[in-house]
Amino acid sequence: MIKIDFPEPTSTEWQKWREKCDIARDKLVSDVENGKKPKITDLYKDSRMQKIYKSRQGPFYDKCAYCERDVPMNQGSIEHWRPKGRVTSASNKLVKIKTNNGTMCAHPGYYWLAYEWQNLLLACGTCNGSLKIEVSGQSQLVGKGTRFPVKRFRAKKMGEESRERPLLINPVMEDPADHMKVDRDTGVMIEKTPRGKICIDIFGLNIREALLEKRLEYIKKTRSLIKYSLIQIKFGEPDEKEEAMRELTKKVERIKSGAIPYSAGCRVVLQEFRNELG
Repeated sequence: MIKIDFPEPTSTEWQKWREKCDIARDKLVSDVENGKKPKITDLYKDSRMQKIYKSRQGPFYDKCAYCERDVPMNQGSIEHWRPKGRVTSASNKLVKIKTNNGTMCAHPGYYWLAYEWQNLLLACGTCNGSLKIEVSGQSQLVGKGTRFPVKRFRAKKMGEESRERPLLINPVMEDPADHMKVDRDTGVMIEKTPRGKICIDIFGLNIREALLEKRLEYIKKTRSLIKYSLIQIKFGEPDEKEEAMRELTKKVERIKSGAIPYSAGCRVVLQEFRNELG
């Protein structure tokens, strides 16, 4: 998981979509205030925003915002960081809240954020879903699904989310590197904070074997390419040096921008060669 640079688009198409989203949000809030159940439409999957979210040149680079695996256009899902409907805890238990008359009921979901662009992320099916994986003879739930753990206070209406202390990381809003890092030799994600551990556990970043293998593969490939390029730059013929420098610069820029899968692991390799790369 890496920080995703996603400044709000300024195109006319985007602005028109945002205006529709604001109107739809206000209707949801009004409906709930009048005792109605919020009816969320597919406006959050509008083609105007999907052009940006599911573009190879877009902020997500066709990668899952959580595990960084490649997600082709027909596989990636528009995921709600704060769930739009049913809300469950880290252990997947239904979250309940107290109503005005003192009774307990299921949390209605963060319906007022159903169309909020910063609450929408591109995710793979595993990170967006709920899948049980056998680990050392025990079943472990992997995937966010409707889980959204917070520390103490839970928002239940518009505006209250600013008081929440989410335990899951939104990579559009903050830098995951403050909470987790990648081991350069094994590709294993290591928590730096409790929030990092929760993300690693919920998304199964260390127990999904194929994911761990691909992360380590990219780390090894990056290390090999840098070593080879540095040798070519130092000992190669003039034309070889020039080509090696071009390829190395291109690779480093793509890793820094997050344009390739598993960039978090590849960035560890850049740190490994930071003196040689300058």
